[in-house]
Amino acid sequence: MIEKLILLAFTVMKKVMLFIVAGLMCISSFSPPAPETPSFKNQDTGEYFLPDYGETLISSHRSGKGAAPENTLMAVKSNLVYAEDDSAIIEMDVQLTKDGVIVLYHSLSLDEMSDSAEYFGRENTAVFMKTYEELRNLNMGENFKSGDSYPYRGLRGEDIPDEIRMTALKDVFACVEGEAPGKYRYIIEIKYPHPWAPKIVDGIYGLMEEYNLGDRVIVASFWPDVSAYIDIKYDGKMNRSANPFEIVDLYGCYTRNEDLSEADLKYTALQMPYYWDDGILLVANLGKTGFIDYAHKYGISMQYWTVNNADDAKYLAEAGADLLMTDYPDRIRDALED
Repeated sequence: MIEKLILLAFTVMKKVMLFIVAGLMCISSFSPPAPETPSFKNQDTGEYFLPDYGETLISSHRSGKGAAPENTLMAVKSNLVYAEDDSAIIEMDVQLTKDGVIVLYHSLSLDEMSDSAEYFGRENTAVFMKTYEELRNLNMGENFKSGDSYPYRGLRGEDIPDEIRMTALKDVFACVEGEAPGKYRYIIEIKYPHPWAPKIVDGIYGLMEEYNLGDRVIVASFWPDVSAYIDIKYDGKMNRSANPFEIVDLYGCYTRNEDLSEADLKYTALQMPYYWDDGILLVANLGKTGFIDYAHKYGISMQYWTVNNADDAKYLAEAGADLLMTDYPDRIRDALED
């Protein structure tokens, strides 16, 4: 009963926050502005996530969702073909198991990607309800679709490849840094607020120290309390992206052309959709050249998700976007090379 109440509370809290933030962002039109040449172009910043203008970075969304079951070691390994590419970036979503293991998973319910309902005998089981060893019994590729088929559906027990079982974050770093040490950059999104978030943040920082990741990691979260915890405990030690309310605030500063040169901005990146559209009436366009220019003046990396359309990718790159998160890295790379 308590677990059901927690799930319900998460759902309600997130919907309320999304409604508030989307409402605040309803200050621009749906139609994109005409392409413009940025007036402020990044050059030789020396920052991992602030490339020179014309060299927009590409990140695999959910570790490589288009190539393999999302947030699995198989998806992570699909990125290793970019080991010699200095722009290779892996984006991951993380949660905490019942016994305190940081694992890769995006959604609240395990039903979305796995055979959880069948294995546990109930629907709407969340990561935090089960131990890591219990979760390792699931087929995380159950609902992965490739073309018109589901290549991993029906695999059970020992037939499930280790690479599509629940993946611990430490195993991702062991794999990637072992294969291509120092080559990759990482975006890690924390999906839970307190009381889980502090353990996740502390665990991420421990792994950053162990693998000497430093500025190659940006930590993100939808929840403002996660941002606050990072600022208090890891100020100057861990890069983070802005939470939704900070994005709203910066956009407001942009529309008022406020000078933020003396402001103590705690985030180093904005991670956001190109369009924000709830399908009814709340809309915002965050891909404006002027907004990107404004952020660049203060050393903020402008990162957009989820960009799967070639025309959108070209537009955002021309506007000065620093990073595009996509399910299809090859497709978007080809579009930008065009």
